[in-house]
Amino acid sequence: MKKQLLGVAASVGFCLASPCYANWTLNLGYHNPMNADLGVNFLYWGSQWNFEVGIGWVDADAKATDDVDETVKDDDGVGLALAGDLNLKYRFTTGAIAPYVQVGIGAWTSAAVGDDTDANADLGGPFIGAGLMIGKPNFYGYAAYNVDKSENGQVQAGIGFDI
Repeated sequence: MKKQLLGVAASVGFCLASPCYANWTLNLGYHNPMNADLGVNFLYWGSQWNFEVGIGWVDADAKATDDVDETVKDDDGVGLALAGDLNLKYRFTTGAIAPYVQVGIGAWTSAAVGDDTDANADLGGPFIGAGLMIGKPNFYGYAAYNVDKSENGQVQAGIGFDI
């Protein structure tokens, strides 16, 4: 009887409990990641600290050939390369209009399977910037200005939504 009451109490508690949110959003950005024309980014929307990882460049390649000529051997295989960035934002307020600063670093990875099997990953150049976020996690827009280590500046902008 105790186990049944405990099961009923747990079931009622789970049904009445508020939903759990992971606070992850998806945004589409111009120059986000840095140096990409367009990018897709996942942003963790914390209280004032936000972590973002983005992909701004993808290259997929597949080669399969019939090696008819024994003197010329073509490389067969499948390859994938991704480039983007990782960054951390600090929003000065938690309201619907929030100025922020960010610091980040470029990142890339690649892998190939076949005649030339290989895998690589590396971090690129750092950048720093400041911007303005308008909205809340369910729908928001942002604009920023970032500078990389070569002192090249880029305007960054985009829209995002809760996933």
